[in-house]
Amino acid sequence: MKLTANILYISMLILSVAAQCLFGNFPAEFFAFPMDIITALLWIALIWYGYRECSTNPIIRAMLTPSATWWAIGWFIAGSLVIGLFPQLTPSEAAAREGVFAALGCYDFMTSWIFVAGLFMLLTNLGLITVRRGFKAGKNRWRFTLNHAGLWIALFAGFVGSASEQTLRVQVFRAEPNNEAYTAQGKLQYLDKPLQLADFRTEYYDNGVPRNFFAEILLDGKPVHLEVNAPYSERWGEDYYLASYDTMSPEPRYCVVQIVREPMKYIMLAGIIMMLSGGFLLFLSGPGKSRYADAAAT
Repeated sequence: MKLTANILYISMLILSVAAQCLFGNFPAEFFAFPMDIITALLWIALIWYGYRECSTNPIIRAMLTPSATWWAIGWFIAGSLVIGLFPQLTPSEAAAREGVFAALGCYDFMTSWIFVAGLFMLLTNLGLITVRRGFKAGKNRWRFTLNHAGLWIALFAGFVGSASEQTLRVQVFRAEPNNEAYTAQGKLQYLDKPLQLADFRTEYYDNGVPRNFFAEILLDGKPVHLEVNAPYSERWGEDYYLASYDTMSPEPRYCVVQIVREPMKYIMLAGIIMMLSGGFLLFLSGPGKSRYADAAAT
């Protein structure tokens, strides 16, 4: 029997549902940095090798058909709808839910086997299409490659890179330095650099309601200025936000700093810039038959 995209995707869907029911959600912590980078490089290498050396393989041939693209897009849209329609909970809260929807991972769907499998198929299909068009001659291939490779990078960094994301909150006191931070789940985590509040200022409206507030923080002895919606970047993918402060005292004794760690943030930004560059090249080329040629290449 000839392997078609329909058979391939339906089989993958059944396997992912079975894995979800048997094992629970996919262990997303596996993709924590630097495994996400290693996975991306290995994945790209396998896509490249699969197209160049195994182009006659039934799976590769099925993944390059238009039906495979429609399946991949439909699966991704359906998964996004599930994320939008069901409340997305923490892993512990989702595990406490019961029923069919809970068994299918709908309350923490981004780490469900179903969503991970759909994302895997989408990125594999997108990667193969990008490589195939990149090997074809033509003045529009770089535009196509920028658009599709940028989308691949942005999707990978946005979803797979989320395993490395972390949000911490720490109380920063005037009296003494503090390096005790708490995760969104309330777990204690010690920072490698203590923080201490050096100065705090508040601006008010005429009616006495706070309009804006600023804090001068000592980060391991180094002065850092923080204000609302103006984060300080300490290192690659680590930003410090001023979240709140002590409103019970005339002179705040502490403020609350939120630390957001997103190691893949700039990689996702690079993917978005690539897509914008491809769109700019499309704008420069103007209307014409070339756009239909690009569509046919998919």
